[in-house]
Amino acid sequence: MMGILGGSFDPIHYGHLHIALNLYQQLHLREVRFIPCKNPVSNKKIVASKQQRLTMLQLALQPYSYFSIDQRELHRASPSYMIETLASLRIELGNNTALGLILGYDNLATLDRWHQWTSLIDYAHLLIVPRPDHAESYPKEIHAFVERYQTHDPLLLSQQPAGLLFMTDVKALPISATYIRNTIASGNYPVGLLPPAVLDYILEQKLYL
Repeated sequence: MMGILGGSFDPIHYGHLHIALNLYQQLHLREVRFIPCKNPVSNKKIVASKQQRLTMLQLALQPYSYFSIDQRELHRASPSYMIETLASLRIELGNNTALGLILGYDNLATLDRWHQWTSLIDYAHLLIVPRPDHAESYPKEIHAFVERYQTHDPLLLSQQPAGLLFMTDVKALPISATYIRNTIASGNYPVGLLPPAVLDYILEQKLYL
């Protein structure tokens, strides 16, 4: 199964890498593909340019041969709808490759705001990662969605290409890109929160000041 981790990565940090590495090991993923977005659908503001975010990803992922970067959303003129990304991946990889879309619990709780959200599971499994700052509650419609597709057996994920929802036991680290940006803006260094090569690049580019 191939893991899919989308995001703005503004900047990428150890929280992202922790999730990707643990799921790679626990679910025996063949790779984890990081997909930086260009135009997020939400009101989320992106500070770094797409080239800066891509460079930071390249620096962070360099030690990991089983992590890769997919630039398709950076080259897309339209908003970054995950359903379109998964559909294009499915065309490229065929119908037999298992895909696992990695989502934080906060994403699951607001999944009904995503474009064609009920169709996501037609293209990939949904791998849900608990967040330390989010309680486990979600609207009735999402609750019904979880009840319908959830499996407690991770072995089933590799036996079909899509269609299941799995609650992982990976504990997300309490690190956020917002906190890192605010720390830098206040004149401090977020040492230990992101790879040194990424921090060096941020300082060199005078990002987030």
